[in-house]
Amino acid sequence: AAVVVITLLFAWSSESLGKVAPITGAFVLGAGLSGSRFKHEIEDGLKGLAYAFLVPIFLVNIGLTANVRELSSNDMGLAIAICIVAVISKVVGCGLGARISGMNWQESLRVGVGMISRGEVGLIVATVGVTKGVIGQSEFTVAVVMVLVSTLVTPPLLRMVFRDSADKPDSQPPAKGKASVAAN
Repeated sequence: AAVVVITLLFAWSSESLGKVAPITGAFVLGAGLSGSRFKHEIEDGLKGLAYAFLVPIFLVNIGLTANVRELSSNDMGLAIAICIVAVISKVVGCGLGARISGMNWQESLRVGVGMISRGEVGLIVATVGVTKGVIGQSEFTVAVVMVLVSTLVTPPLLRMVFRDSADKPDSQPPAKGKASVAAN
């Protein structure tokens, strides 16, 4: 309960005092608490509240705000273009970052594909944008469509880039009993 109250206080103060989005204050607190000795207790205590109550309310609110039926054909074209750019930019950007850090091309591609999905932070930024009048309703809906598409295409693409490793016998975990025999 104390962590929830402090999180709300940080979120409020970041918006009221810092003039930035409330997520910023909550993130700063989370980053600070991630190194504490209470990290696991906090995570365990908040999982139920977050996944059973807060996340569903947030997602229902987003769903009620976005209206795909109001998108024009130009908006649909924009949505398709944004989705393509979102997927390619994650694969290329994160893949190149992985490659520069020393991974081979196949591992880098896997990292890039694994990073395609865009989630709640994108939705929060879009919600703040539409609330503050920075973007319109159609742009908000395009952002929601992009988040949904990027989230839905990631698992099948991950299966594709990991398919060849599943076929190799040495990449599969050893059968029960064989690991202990090999260790002896």
